[in-house]
Amino acid sequence: MWTALEPPAITVAPGDSAVVRLRVRNTGDTVEEYRLTPVGDAAGWASVETPVLRLYPGAESTSDITFAPPRTSDAVAGPTPFGIRIEPREHPGDADVVEGRITIGPFAEVRAELVPRSVRGRRRARGRVAVDNLGNQPLTASFSTRDNGDAVTVEANPTAVRVDPGRAGFAEVRLAAVNVSWFGGTRQHPFTVAVSSPGEPTPQELRGTYLQPSVFPRWVLALGSILLALIVAFIMIWLRHDTGVKSQTAEQAPARQIPLPQGTPSALPSAPAAPSKEPSPPPSVPAPDPSKPKPGAGGSGGGGGGGGGPKKPQYDPTKLVRIQSGLGMYLTTKTSDAREGRYVTTWGEIKDNPTWDQYWYVRPLPRDEFAFTSSSEPWAVVDNLREGNKIEMWGAVGGDPSLTNGQMTSNQKWAIQPIEGAEGFVKLVSKDDKWCLSDLSPNDKVLQVAEVRPCGALPADQQRWRIVA
Repeated sequence: MWTALEPPAITVAPGDSAVVRLRVRNTGDTVEEYRLTPVGDAAGWASVETPVLRLYPGAESTSDITFAPPRTSDAVAGPTPFGIRIEPREHPGDADVVEGRITIGPFAEVRAELVPRSVRGRRRARGRVAVDNLGNQPLTASFSTRDNGDAVTVEANPTAVRVDPGRAGFAEVRLAAVNVSWFGGTRQHPFTVAVSSPGEPTPQELRGTYLQPSVFPRWVLALGSILLALIVAFIMIWLRHDTGVKSQTAEQAPARQIPLPQGTPSALPSAPAAPSKEPSPPPSVPAPDPSKPKPGAGGSGGGGGGGGGPKKPQYDPTKLVRIQSGLGMYLTTKTSDAREGRYVTTWGEIKDNPTWDQYWYVRPLPRDEFAFTSSSEPWAVVDNLREGNKIEMWGAVGGDPSLTNGQMTSNQKWAIQPIEGAEGFVKLVSKDDKWCLSDLSPNDKVLQVAEVRPCGALPADQQRWRIVA
């Protein structure tokens, strides 16, 4: 038996395929049947076109072996030996293995997340960053932190981890509040952890929230205010009572007595006349004027009651609108050939630029829910990115019918809530996590991304929107 492998070494990228050709010649004097079987670490990715060759004496034939390593961490980058076992049926003792080498190209893919996304503590809190290496080569992930203000300090420990293919690495995130919150309920402090790795052009930004509860609950402050008011009232009453007693005592002091003259021939002065027992007549009261209304009478009765809160908004799904935040920025998406996965940002007014799209359709769904589609790509909807805060454009789950029957995932559906006292403004609340769509342009001057954050966690103008024609 004579064999040859053409070529003996190949290179292939994960997710692609490569072919080698095995030549087999029957050098015996009988008809022989040869069974071909891949062996080695790469056998799981190999398929033989003709697994059995039947050859006459002196005849030669070929069979193609295709290697298709998957784009996963199982196909480790670098050279990997392989073999093709050839087993003659008539002469099993002449079995042989033809060896070759396949080199798998590298690729990088990293997934990172905060666990959990919200941490709680009065002075300190801890979380973790998990980094999954989905590529086929080892990588080193480094971490940098940023707090959105001076209220919290954030640091990662360690600042870098090495992660093997198919494995996960972890780092601890330590948060410390600068000041203690004595009263006022729970404060929310947003923070960011950036994960950088080789092969990734931009770091992945993981956004979380540090919840800082107050030392004393709200009812303690209310009770203290009531007690203080009672103490002040008691002191005022006591002072008024003490002043009244002193004034009465002064009024009842005996009058000065003037002695009468003694030893004179003149008569004594006569006593004053006794007061009359007849009561003095009461002062006259003028008769009421019938032309004047009595105090408290008449009037219109106080006018009419409230209007029952803001009205429920109505939207025409066939008309284009703009969605403007309380900061004056417009919700913006970028037109692209890519079908899915572009972030939604906020930007100033853009005119006559087909690359950027600031016009939207508001699509009513059942149960007072809505979807938002861009004017240039009506197949894509505004999507609350799961396991993250960012907003992106993604194909509607369930296709076009879901834009009317509402059969899409909750992270693609929104509630439009009018704001009491802010005529024309609404809140856009994700049905997935009940967080509000937020304009992050003051927090990030470069990306100006739109994200979901807990309602009330940011200034009001960043979490209210106006839908204008």
